[in-house]
Amino acid sequence: MPELTAGAVVAWTLRRSRRAKRVRIVVRAGGVEVVAPPRTPRAAIDAFVATKRDWIRAKVAAWHERQVQVLPERFETGGQVLYRGRHLELVVEPAAVRWPEVSAGATFRVRVPRRLDRDAREAAARKAVLRWLRERVRSDAARLIDRWGSRVGARPRGLRIGNQRTLWGSCSGRGVISLNWRLVTAPEPVLEYVVLHELCHLREANHGPRFWALVEGLLPDWRERRAWLREHGVALD
Repeated sequence: MPELTAGAVVAWTLRRSRRAKRVRIVVRAGGVEVVAPPRTPRAAIDAFVATKRDWIRAKVAAWHERQVQVLPERFETGGQVLYRGRHLELVVEPAAVRWPEVSAGATFRVRVPRRLDRDAREAAARKAVLRWLRERVRSDAARLIDRWGSRVGARPRGLRIGNQRTLWGSCSGRGVISLNWRLVTAPEPVLEYVVLHELCHLREANHGPRFWALVEGLLPDWRERRAWLREHGVALD
């Protein structure tokens, strides 16, 4: 996303949504999106965005300042991987293995087949790390679903790990929970909050008082856990 300077024209895209009750602006990694109800006149949308120009510039600037890189640009020893709220040094080492092996401890270690050249070694390490992170989110989330499902009184029909750009989690009308693989960057209490949040949607579909009362009764410190998401949600790349 290009940085906005004083007086710069604000570039944005429009998305009309039947679920939108009013015009709202979302600033994220992919750009600035304006969401509006289907029948809102374009002139009214343009006028609203014009009044929010300074706010949009401030949000874009804040996004650039807070941007956190989850994975290194180059998958070589010396890079860093953000895992469970900590930046771990990436160590890529050629070894007598047939397939890449990944482990996380004091460092984030990837053992790759010795026969690979530098470029192939880096590509193999990247693919292995992404697969490992997704699998870890899935296994951790499944464990948390087992822990909380009986207490919530509902269990999902399925669990999906995706690559959402704007959501940490969602629950479909069919009872399938979808989680963003980048939750692997969050401390485990934060992942627990997201899983519980979506489980509660199996009981209460909206964010009304009954929903939040359910969350509060199960996880009294949910506000503190949600604060991490609000601080980092627009900054993870």
